[in-house]
Amino acid sequence: MSSQQRVQAYSPDTGAELWRCSGTTYEVIPTPVVGYGMVFCSSGRAGPTLAIKPGGKGDVTRTHVQWTSPRGSPFVPSPILYGEYLYMVNDMASIVTCLEATTGKVVWQGRLGAASREGFSASPVAFDGKVFFTNDEGETFVLKAGPTFQVLHVNKLEETTLATPALVDGRWYIRTDRHLYAIGQS
Repeated sequence: MSSQQRVQAYSPDTGAELWRCSGTTYEVIPTPVVGYGMVFCSSGRAGPTLAIKPGGKGDVTRTHVQWTSPRGSPFVPSPILYGEYLYMVNDMASIVTCLEATTGKVVWQGRLGAASREGFSASPVAFDGKVFFTNDEGETFVLKAGPTFQVLHVNKLEETTLATPALVDGRWYIRTDRHLYAIGQS
């Protein structure tokens, strides 16, 4: 669980704390992502992203943090791990960052549309070699997944969209402030 100023792991059977790791900020909204034997946790208004190797007992900050990225972290949207990369959008500046998941090395950064403070609430989704970022204005930026920043397309609903799109059985479900869209193959 990623929370104020720390990440904590609990036993599902007893609720007892297993381990904790410091380094997140006071405001933490994004959900952690798991992969490559690590837990990736983003925090705060452009706060750090931590890659933590789970395990141990007590405070594992000095022994289990694999890497830290001080820049590009989101305030609201969760990051997404797709292939060998961790993608996240800084919703305070509309900048998307691609990190090498195993090392935390910044692979690329790029702007998605006009810079907008608190412009992204939805978390990204990925499939079929693409990563999709939907901003609060209803624009979905389709990026090619991988080591090069490449915007393939921008889809516009022109309705406020705060919820993360859901992909179910080949169909997209997108909830806006006025409608629920189901978009799929006919």
